[in-house]
Amino acid sequence: MAAPRLGHRGALAVSALLRGALALPRPLLRPMAGPVIRSEDGTVEMPASARAVMRLIRKQMPTSLDQLGRLRADSERGGPILSGRVGRTLRVTDLTVPGAEGPVRARLYEPGGAAAEPGPLLVFFHGGGWVLGGVESHDPVCLFLAERAGVRVLSCEYRLAPEHPFPAQFEDALAAYRHVVGDPARFGAEQGRIAVGGDSAGGNLAAAVAHAALRGEAAVPAWTLLIYPATDVAGEYASRRVYGKGFVIDTETWTGPGGLIASMMPHAEDPRMSVLRDPDVAGLPPTYIATGGFDPLRDEGEAYGERLREAGVEVTVRRFAELFHGFASFGCVERTSGAAMAEIADAVRGALLAAPTPQT
Repeated sequence: MAAPRLGHRGALAVSALLRGALALPRPLLRPMAGPVIRSEDGTVEMPASARAVMRLIRKQMPTSLDQLGRLRADSERGGPILSGRVGRTLRVTDLTVPGAEGPVRARLYEPGGAAAEPGPLLVFFHGGGWVLGGVESHDPVCLFLAERAGVRVLSCEYRLAPEHPFPAQFEDALAAYRHVVGDPARFGAEQGRIAVGGDSAGGNLAAAVAHAALRGEAAVPAWTLLIYPATDVAGEYASRRVYGKGFVIDTETWTGPGGLIASMMPHAEDPRMSVLRDPDVAGLPPTYIATGGFDPLRDEGEAYGERLREAGVEVTVRRFAELFHGFASFGCVERTSGAAMAEIADAVRGALLAAPTPQT
């Protein structure tokens, strides 16, 4: 049975308790954190507070499609707890944007004073393996980015699998981005300073939108933010072998027969899903890729960065060696995740508050 939704004060209270618990000294965190975890080469130890968060995530993760409804509800309820008091200076507006086959939910985050004149905008797509997540679950990520970077962020949903088969997710993301670029004034955006971004499956969608733009299907984004993106669903990588069990994403649970994204796997070699397999990447916009050292998706994200670099694309690849898949959602409550998200937000600020680049 799902837990009841907390009111605003209740969510703030739980958030404060969680932040306090995760800030305890290492000896007191040990019962929550569990055994020490080190990288495959033994040089990096995951901090106790990060281990505690990872264990919390794993307790909530589904092991079959039968549990997907419960996790979707839990992820929505968790958003206010994980954001706490972050973003109090922002103006937040719920709205809808056109998807490929009807409107989808969206949420606009505007820094204080931003409404006075058009400025940069980051169109953000949430993670969740294409099967869960939404504006509520990713409130902590978008609040953090908008407040720290000082730029507008538009969080866009998309139809979820398995109810909506691929390429519904990609088509909705592309439709939403096209709408924003076609009507930037609605979102306070300045043409030429509209970027795309996302985490995990959302990072995959952001990259796929940029690739579609390169094919002439939309205006090329000013910049791309990819936080631990899925870039090669059909590939085999060392990070999957080492961290594919017990580190948030269990490979077999997600991609195996009857797994959570089994309906997506027949399309795993489609470049709209596995962007690393796109034969043409030259001309993509400047791209920032963040990976986690203990993430099964680490190597494919970094391989994508190397592919862009070889094609002459301006790219930054930053590995946060102490962190796990999903850390972006915990930037408001856990210190190592918070430091990583602050660095990512500073990259957003540096890229989007620079001189505008024409979008064509």
